[in-house]
Amino acid sequence: MKYQKIYTPFIEKLEDQSKKQKVIITFKNLTDRKKFISKNKTLKVIKKFDLIPSIYVDLKKDQILTFDKEKLITQIEEDQRVYLSMLDVIEILEIDDYRVSQISFTGKNINIGIIDEGVNNSFPCISDVNITHHTLGKNKKIKNPKNQDITHGTIMASIISNQFKDSDDTIIGIAPHAKIHDFNISNKKKEYYFSHILEFFDKILTQNISLNILLIPFITLDPSDGKDILSLSCNTLVGKGIIIVSPAGNFGPEPHTIGSPGAAKKVITFGTLEKEIIISEFSGRGPTLDERIKPDFCLPGSKIKLPLSNKLYLSVTGTSISASIGVGMIALILEYNPEIPFEEITKLLEKSSLDLNYDINAQGNGIITIPRIFKSLDLYHEKIVPFSYLIKKSLKISIEFLIGLIIIFYFLQFFRIS
Repeated sequence: MKYQKIYTPFIEKLEDQSKKQKVIITFKNLTDRKKFISKNKTLKVIKKFDLIPSIYVDLKKDQILTFDKEKLITQIEEDQRVYLSMLDVIEILEIDDYRVSQISFTGKNINIGIIDEGVNNSFPCISDVNITHHTLGKNKKIKNPKNQDITHGTIMASIISNQFKDSDDTIIGIAPHAKIHDFNISNKKKEYYFSHILEFFDKILTQNISLNILLIPFITLDPSDGKDILSLSCNTLVGKGIIIVSPAGNFGPEPHTIGSPGAAKKVITFGTLEKEIIISEFSGRGPTLDERIKPDFCLPGSKIKLPLSNKLYLSVTGTSISASIGVGMIALILEYNPEIPFEEITKLLEKSSLDLNYDINAQGNGIITIPRIFKSLDLYHEKIVPFSYLIKKSLKISIEFLIGLIIIFYFLQFFRIS
């Protein structure tokens, strides 16, 4: 049977489904959406989204097949579930000394959004970070995580803007002076869908929330061709001046294991490296379902040691760790030039990358190196490059190997990997 409006990856799931499904219906414009709703008055519309005119509804298979012939509709697809891209967190009750050198760019005046399970800024590492909390729906009361909750969003914010200091009173975060917007997507079921993220997209636009970068550390289980509504919405936001970063997901190592929004054409997607400079087994691989190269880059993201206080640090693993590192690096670029467009940022990152000679659909353009970023901008000097404890103390690489990889040497001291 040939379908007209049903999104191709949704067809196979639809064939085996008898109960109601979470569905997003997309329209060419708001007028067509209004006409459709008026025409189908008995249809219960759960939510409306305006960035790309659409509605979220629960439909049975026969209803979906009927709407497949509706001329007012552009696309019918599943409201896909999205998954956080972190594999494990190991809590450790002590922390060693470390040192970091001064850096010139710290993310000052850069606004970073994180769509996640909430940021708990009761931990000393981010207690002084400028964080604005946002929630879904009309509930004006912000329900922050409890004091003891180490949420995924807390970890993302801690990697980007960690305020923890060494014995020399030096801040170690990549972009410690960036402002964080915490878009708290959490719910009791801990189940997250396209519709939750799309609701925040509309909120960002309707409330004129100023953002330079948006981190979406979620990925779908199913691979994507970048034509689903979340991917297309991300492309639209990028067109409005917001850089969007996403992990490649943890469903590797097979090909075609990058879902949405990582498969979106204008989303900067990161895979993960181990300390031995090899692609992590779990890191999602391309190509996308329409055969485009993904991920775009790879960065460390395995067993990263992260301090939350002077008595507590975590060891964290996953492609979302790499993506948050990437966000911090992009923040430094935007501090230098807040007006640099998406196309120029991607070109700069590509120019600043080192090919690791792995499959291009595992490594993308390779590992990004901070010295090469600022050399490309004619700004490189030693103060720009931080020597973070997160990688430095646990790297066990020979002098010969360091010489061979001198271009990435300074970057690899950004984070301590155990």
